[in-house]
Amino acid sequence: MAIYPELKGRVAVVTGAAQGIGASTVREFAQQGALVALLDIDAAGAQKVADEINGSRTLYVRTDVTDDKSVTDALARVASEFGGIDILVNSAGGYGKLTGVEELPVDDWDRTVTLNLRGTFLMCKRAIPYLKKSKAGRIINVSSISGRTLFGSTSPAYAASKAGVIQLTRFLAIELGPSGITSNSIAPITTLTPRVRALRTEANIEQIASTIPLRRLPDPEDHANAMVFLASDSAAYLNGVALDINGGRILM
Repeated sequence: MAIYPELKGRVAVVTGAAQGIGASTVREFAQQGALVALLDIDAAGAQKVADEINGSRTLYVRTDVTDDKSVTDALARVASEFGGIDILVNSAGGYGKLTGVEELPVDDWDRTVTLNLRGTFLMCKRAIPYLKKSKAGRIINVSSISGRTLFGSTSPAYAASKAGVIQLTRFLAIELGPSGITSNSIAPITTLTPRVRALRTEANIEQIASTIPLRRLPDPEDHANAMVFLASDSAAYLNGVALDINGGRILM
């Protein structure tokens, strides 16, 4: 693991922190010495992750990222207890069904787009005033390979919303660049998270892995390492980037 001494003492907010990529990102930032706020609707899961780490360096705040008041109150509490916010990682997201447009219930479309796109928008919007006070403000949004290109079976609502996350990130890069805040996204391929294991069969996972030059699906840590880099001073001039983390499956 690369070490970035400048991250020690910086305040990182991570949504979707209870499991998967979010939980791994929390652990990586904590190992760098950052103060980490875990935002998630899953109290038990997020608290379990927080308990693995030194309690003085973590804070769990139950948050519904799709609710404006919940987001606003959560960020205010983080800033109050940790003295500010330097890094925002929007990892909360997902979808419910692998289906086509014709079969997709309208309610499922609405829930998926609300979680992935509205949630990211609200978190960014309400975090901006705090990030403007930081000397190294960072926004890092988790998109998907599905938001970059059509790859395998996925949800049309998920693909559309994750494409929207990338475009929102680019908009933020232009808007916030003059304030010294960088905005970047990562686009992971199917990752071995608990959600993926629940949605896909082992045969399906093996089939996807066989199409990747590295011949394996990534672990959440592969993405967490990239986000820690994007938060570091080494990435200070990266802005508006969609970082493809897919083992060479899609080259863009």
